[in-house]
Amino acid sequence: MRGLFLLVALFLAACSDFHGPWDYYPEKRDVYTGIYTYGYVISGESPYVCFSKVYELDETAAESFAFYDSAYVTVSGSFADGKEDVDTTLVLRPYRPYSGKPNCFSGYGYLGKVGETYKLEAYFEWDSSGHKAKSRYTAEATIPNPVSVKGLNAPQQDGSYKWIPYNESMPRFEIDFLEFPMDMEFVKCAMDYDRTVKGVISVMNYDMTNAESQNTTINHMFKGFTSEDDEGYRGISLHDPLEQSQNLGFTSNRRVADYYALDTLYLMNMMLPLGDVSVDFYSTDAAYIDYIDKVKESVNDSRIVPESNIENGMGVFSGMAKSRVLLHVNGEGVNMKHIAHHNCYNTEGDLSDSWDSKGCRLYQDVFCAGIYAEQYWYEDLAELNSWAYERYRDTVSSRHLESCFASNVKAAMMLDTTKWSLFLPDTISEGAKFMAYADGLKRYCVASNFENNKIADCYGLYQSCIVSPEANYCKDYLWTWCADRDWPNEEQCWSALVSRYYLTEQKSSIIKREVQRICDYYHPVTCDNWCEKQKDGHMKCQ
Repeated sequence: MRGLFLLVALFLAACSDFHGPWDYYPEKRDVYTGIYTYGYVISGESPYVCFSKVYELDETAAESFAFYDSAYVTVSGSFADGKEDVDTTLVLRPYRPYSGKPNCFSGYGYLGKVGETYKLEAYFEWDSSGHKAKSRYTAEATIPNPVSVKGLNAPQQDGSYKWIPYNESMPRFEIDFLEFPMDMEFVKCAMDYDRTVKGVISVMNYDMTNAESQNTTINHMFKGFTSEDDEGYRGISLHDPLEQSQNLGFTSNRRVADYYALDTLYLMNMMLPLGDVSVDFYSTDAAYIDYIDKVKESVNDSRIVPESNIENGMGVFSGMAKSRVLLHVNGEGVNMKHIAHHNCYNTEGDLSDSWDSKGCRLYQDVFCAGIYAEQYWYEDLAELNSWAYERYRDTVSSRHLESCFASNVKAAMMLDTTKWSLFLPDTISEGAKFMAYADGLKRYCVASNFENNKIADCYGLYQSCIVSPEANYCKDYLWTWCADRDWPNEEQCWSALVSRYYLTEQKSSIIKREVQRICDYYHPVTCDNWCEKQKDGHMKCQ
């Protein structure tokens, strides 16, 4: 036993001479609790800056509503206004104050210029952890020169590369998609840039007109685990078909020996959709490198001290210049419309998981109306959803699809037709018809703010969704409908916000202020469940 104690003592003594992680434990630093900034000024575009308060762990996020009591945001510098250059201080306004982005600010009519330096000043009066606070943030950003692509080294199926120089008269590069086993090769973009460029963000743009190859490494890996459908799709997609862009990453202008990171930018062949796509290269200033290397990395590694160009704050305000490369990718694959429908429509189990995500819920009416792979796709998905029913005036192309029964009934009610069942197939059972009617009526009533017409009676749903002080399925649907649309300034969503705040017991000074404002100025009937009217006409809410 004494020998064991002696051994342990010797071991501990020996360890005192070893260096380990314990010697490099980071010093404790205060957690940033102010306002987070993410903004940029791009050459040829107006400044755009978003702000967000840093939330407490038990606090409900409320990005769809203004976190501040008052705000004053300016960007100063030399702008182009379409006719001449002008030195001015541009006052930025909320981008969409009543529809999802009240904390993002933009200028209009004045465009950034290459080589110019811009100063951001932002002043907020806001509620910080229950205390009224006044915060002022400043930052400077300089727009670098844009990068350009001299040409592409496009990989070939036989393992070789083909040099394709940039042709100004035919600016679109045409390349072939490489199928398995060569699909993990890279298209190499030879770049031309100067010393003002400190880094490049690469963003790929695509839409519903594109397709995805299925003869790839990842599909071969899952061949035994997933089965193909009638179009060869296994449910494995590298792109979200309901989005329109994909961030391909950031490359800083670093040099290692004779290797310069920005000399060549890489596009993985497997990540390229088929058809016409474009890649935007945003050249950035040095502030964006600090944001990537020090601010973002500090979240994952406490040894890294965040360093931001936002004075007294956190985040980044960066100068950028954009250049675009056009590509046409040849190949065979499955179109994005099929991928979107397959990913949204769960054909297994009781179908309760079908269309159960924000993107899918907004896409369902769009798909059922036959709006896809058209010029309309460049519109916002929620905007497309709002008028999708109008396409039913001429035809109901989705009449036979079970996943469209409720959407078809809703469309019939939105059009106030003579008979809602005309939009359903004659062959379905009475039970299926009743289910489609109940679901379609609920969707119609919420979308129309419970407006009755000759084929739709919303009285019962109005009582459940709006008047009742109890949580129920109708309120759940209404809350989701409004949240999917970023809580638009519409009457049914005023009621939804009030009932959700109280029934789900949310902790949020931001939402509480919105609820008080709604009950004071609009006074939907649901406010009476939790508020009392005062002699001065205002509501006193719990």
